[in-house]
Amino acid sequence: MSEQPSSMPSAALRPASAAMACPTCRAAWRGVATCPRCGTDLTALMHVAVRAWELRQATRAALCAGNQTAEALALARAACQLHTTPYGQHLLALAFLVNGHMAEAYALIEQVLQEQQPPFPLSPGEG
Repeated sequence: MSEQPSSMPSAALRPASAAMACPTCRAAWRGVATCPRCGTDLTALMHVAVRAWELRQATRAALCAGNQTAEALALARAACQLHTTPYGQHLLALAFLVNGHMAEAYALIEQVLQEQQPPFPLSPGEG
């Protein structure tokens, strides 16, 4: 039985952002341990990014195993809670689908597609 869309964790529906930022000055994170703008230690941010990546890897493995779909869904949700990325959202949508949560998958796919659209309409032949 499918969950209601309102029960979906907020991280799944927030805009995907592959870029993380310094929590102090909001400068874009460049994969370094110290913020070049304000000097804040970003080691914890690095650990979060690594853990989210590990969770996405585990999600892929669980989906490929074929018989671990509930675990894949839990892992994908956890990854998006830590760090929402477009790829993480794709994995989450797939995990929703294989678990029969069609409404949640549909809502997430719609959101991802909307985020991929340009902010202004393109003329014919420009897309």
